[in-house]
Amino acid sequence: MDLCHVPATREKGWYLALMAPNVKGPNYAWLDPSRLYCHPQGLQDCVADLLQPFQGDAIDMVAGIDAMGFILGAAAAATLRKGFLAIRKAGHLCVQTEAQPYSDYSGRQKLMELRTDAISPGVAAICMESSEGGKWIQERYKCSHCVPPRLQPRFDQHQLGWD
Repeated sequence: MDLCHVPATREKGWYLALMAPNVKGPNYAWLDPSRLYCHPQGLQDCVADLLQPFQGDAIDMVAGIDAMGFILGAAAAATLRKGFLAIRKAGHLCVQTEAQPYSDYSGRQKLMELRTDAISPGVAAICMESSEGGKWIQERYKCSHCVPPRLQPRFDQHQLGWD
């Protein structure tokens, strides 16, 4: 899809076709969203879709996980006129932090950290996959994502094959 093209009808998830599958192997994420971030209307519609379930909710801050979550999280925070909390890979913050182990997209065990002076109770999440981690989040938190139900199986199986 052309980076300037905007479809005449924009249904939820139309912008997902801007993303490209991994061609470099297992050390990389299975999908590259950077073209989506370059498309002004695609990025705007994606953020609007992600924020839709939270309309009317009292939101104090938006958080995003290192590194791709920084882009959509910061865009969501700017749209809401709220602050943004970066959840970083361990060792990158020079302030007091809380740490949590997690598995990244390749299955590697890592630690993520966030600054303790910026957090308070109450969490919502955005998930794209119905992975083990994604299901765990969806069972515990109010969730949003931008993948239409008809495309969800492709994300779950890491196959896009756009029609």
